Amino acid sequence: MQLSSIRRAFRWHRRTFAALFVAVAVLAGLNALTSRTGPGIPVVVATRTIVGGTTVTADDLAVATAPAEFVPEGAFTAIDAVVGRITVVDLPARAALTPSALLGGEGQIAAGKLALPVRFAESAAVSLLRVGSRIDVLGATAGSSEYGVVASDVRVVAMPASGEGGVLGGSDSPIVLLEVDSAEASRISAAASVSSVGFALR
Repeated sequence: MQLSSIRRAFRWHRRTFAALFVAVAVLAGLNALTSRTGPGIPVVVATRTIVGGTTVTADDLAVATAPAEFVPEGAFTAIDAVVGRITVVDLPARAALTPSALLGGEGQIAAGKLALPVRFAESAAVSLLRVGSRIDVLGATAGSSEYGVVASDVRVVAMPASGEGGVLGGSDSPIVLLEVDSAEASRISAAASVSSVGFALR
């Protein structure tokens, strides 16, 4: 009689028992994960989506704790090391920030090169560009009014937000940061001082 009562009680409350078993299993899994990963370490993460080309502010960032094996190599651990830097890729919310995601970080600007901000005449065409695009810069060539290639096969390293200031070209076009050497920077600057500059995709 007692056994049948237990069986009836189990059938009546089987959902409750099932939920309890699931909760116990999840807790056991979390404990196992914690035991494998060990204590967490601090890492700087985005508090919201940060668009590529944005100058990072403290409001964009937070410090979270994560298991060491889930933290990217070289990830920042202090917010002050990131504030004021420019992102070169879109970063989703909760993404860890690493030097490779920021302008001037490892691998972004080659040795002996400069990051030159340029505004191109074709503001609509700028939407075709992406970080990493290779382009020829077109403008007035030195000593003449002819329009030609003033810098060949240069790389786009960042595309800051359109509201940020720039030093070259028209004010209505978004800024594009180009990786150039000093001679290319001089030619592009000279061309922009005479007329607007354009580009051709490679």
